[in-house]
Formats: sequence, structure tokens, C-alpha cells
Amino acid sequence: MHKSLRNNSCSIFLAVRGLSDNGFLTTLLIIWISRAFRLQLGSTHGACRIIIFLTYVCGFISVWMVVFVTAENYIRICRPFVVNRLCTPTKAKIIVSVLGLIAVCLYNFPFWAMTPSTCLVYSGLVSGLVYTDTALTLAIPFVCLFLLMTAIVCDLVKSYKRRRHLRAPNARKNRNPMATVTKMLFAVTLSFFILNLPSHVNRLRLMILPLIGIQSRNEFSSLDQAVEQITLSIYYLSLAFNIVLYFAFGSRFRCVFIDVFFSRCKDKMLCLTSNNNDKQLAEQSTSVVLKQQGFEVVPMQEYKDQCDVRNEC
Repeated sequence: MHKSLRNNSCSIFLAVRGLSDNGFLTTLLIIWISRAFRLQLGSTHGACRIIIFLTYVCGFISVWMVVFVTAENYIRICRPFVVNRLCTPTKAKIIVSVLGLIAVCLYNFPFWAMTPSTCLVYSGLVSGLVYTDTALTLAIPFVCLFLLMTAIVCDLVKSYKRRRHLRAPNARKNRNPMATVTKMLFAVTLSFFILNLPSHVNRLRLMILPLIGIQSRNEFSSLDQAVEQITLSIYYLSLAFNIVLYFAFGSRFRCVFIDVFFSRCKDKMLCLTSNNNDKQLAEQSTSVVLKQQGFEVVPMQEYKDQCDVRNEC
């Protein structure tokens, strides 16, 4: 939400995803604290329902933010002429608001479909809720992501063939501007696939086995418990390390991150000097040391200008 990023619709989607991921992790922390210190929040009136409601809402929003980020990158790569019309912060805020309203309407069942004392869903509604959540957070998003990714890859292959066919002198020397965007796209999407798929596949397995008669609905072996804990831990990991992806593959995020934190550290170090001459001497000596070590010294303003050349995710 830095001022140089918040006017980008893609940054709004990623910021909302960050809030939803941290909201989900916060509910996990509350549950762990309740169990570790025996606070018994599950039996507290209203607390259990709120925790379950926030868990479902945050998980739903997080998944669909990945879909919208992929859709926006599809527009930027495959339909660049409509980017300025469709990829705007106003439309992104409208999409987020509508999605939040849908999530509240879909997942308000803890307040009317759960027993107040034991915080369990009424038996007749369990299967319907599981199937609905699986469709909304697994089947439909994965189909959308697969179609969007397929279209993007096909367009990139066609673009590469066109550039190779034209054999322009600068075609191979110049950097393809779409490559920077797709790095962020593939990082976010592939991490979502790899880290979310095991948990959903295990959930589908536990749903299908009772239907085909291999395993009873109430039978839950130690192996099933171990597999569930492992897949859930992998799923939780996908919510926790997004900042690593953004820093590694998001050029604008990395530039702003360095500008915000490292420039402040540099300013604090320079403030220790007594006057402007000392500050200039400190800057010059730092540049000399960096040059001696083989680093290219670039002024901060020039670095900012280089980072803000493209309006990308």
C-alpha cells in the first residue's frame, strides 16, 4: 500500500490477499493459544462461531485474489489495448468489495447452522457445506487458473515466434517487457497450485472413499490423521511466505522495499555525522568502497526512476 504501488490494481489484489492470509493465520494462532493454555474458547458463546466464520471467509478471499491477479496479468499480456480501461484501482476496489460481500453471504452458516453449546454443524448440512466449499475454493478457481495460464502461455509462444520470424536487430538484445510480468504471475500461481493442491486432494479423498464403500464415514485411521496434518501444514505455509515471492519476483515491490527500509537506514547513518561536509564525505567513502568491491553505484533517485518505468504487478 505504499503510495507508489497503491494506484496499481494488481497491488490492491495482493494487499487484500495479504490481509486475508494473515487473518487466517491469526485464527490459527488463537486456536493454538486456546489449546495450549486451556482457555476453552470452543465452549465460549459466540467465540467459536466467529473463528470458524473468519477462517472460511479469509480462505475464500485468498484463493480468489490469486484468480484475479492471474486474470489481470492475462489482460496485460494478451489484451494490452484494454489495460487502461479494465485494470484500474477503482474497478479493483469494486471487485474486492463485491467478493467480500459474497464471502459473507456464503459463509455465515456458523451463526445459524451450528449448535451453540458444542459448536458443531447440524448433521444434515455437513455434506452440502463441504461440497460447496470444495467447489468454490478448489474446482472453480483451479479451472479458471488453468484456462488463464494456458491462454497466457499460448500468447507468449506466439509472441516469441513473431519476434523470431521478424529477426529484428534489437529483438534479442532488448528485454521482453512481458517476461518481468510473467515471473510474478508464475511465482504466485505455481506456489498456489503446489502448496494448496495436497490439502484439497486429501479432502477429496476423504469425501470419495465413503461414497464408493472403501472406507466408512466415521473411520479415521492414524495414517489419515498424519496425512491431514502434513497437507494442512503445507497449506498453511502457502499463507506465510508470500513476502518472499513478492521480493524475489516482484521488481516494483523489491524496489519500494529497498527504498523504504534501506534508504532510511542510510539516512540514520548519515545523521550521525556532524555537518554536511561529513555527510558528503561519508557518501563518497561508501561509494568508493562499493566500487572497489565491484558493485555499480547508482544514485537513489535514478534507482527509483528505473524501478518505476513500467506499470506492472
